[in-house]
Amino acid sequence: MIDGLWYLFVLVKYPKVIMLAVVAFAAYALFQDQGVQSYFHGLGDLGYVSALFGGMMFAFGFGSPFGVALLATIANDVNIFIAAAVGGVGALLSDYLLFKFIRVTFQDEIDKFRDSKAFALFNGLVMRRMPPRFAYYLSVGIAGLIIASPLPDEVGVTLLASITAVRERTFMVVAFALNTFGILAVLWAGLIV
Repeated sequence: MIDGLWYLFVLVKYPKVIMLAVVAFAAYALFQDQGVQSYFHGLGDLGYVSALFGGMMFAFGFGSPFGVALLATIANDVNIFIAAAVGGVGALLSDYLLFKFIRVTFQDEIDKFRDSKAFALFNGLVMRRMPPRFAYYLSVGIAGLIIASPLPDEVGVTLLASITAVRERTFMVVAFALNTFGILAVLWAGLIV
């Protein structure tokens, strides 16, 4: 009974975050279909256009496995440095749309979370014991590692969007550079394998 009430509380307090998670899981289930997978593997014949689509999928958690597969598929057919830059642009487009969406739409829930006991506990135990500049760079660094990896960029972008001191231009440069580096690593692995 108590667990059910807790889940209901979380659902009511953070409905947009819950909906984002549900959509990500639904999309992941859809992409388990062999027909959908073969369609994305067929996109590998488009060269740098595939790199753009692969980069766009690389940025989203539910599309990341397919973006990685698409990028690894084209690695032998393209210049990996150009493909990484094109894929970085695709990932930047996805991340920027997500950044704007979260910054505008989720700001009320980000503010609620900042007022929560969990955040106060974390802030008191960890963040306040560090110099403010170090805490800021630590948050940006963690977000950067998440964005550069095939892990869901939604988490890293949300972390950056919740830091009010991060400007859009800074976010764009960081997201492009990190995603390009991550995509280059995937393309390089595609050449080896």
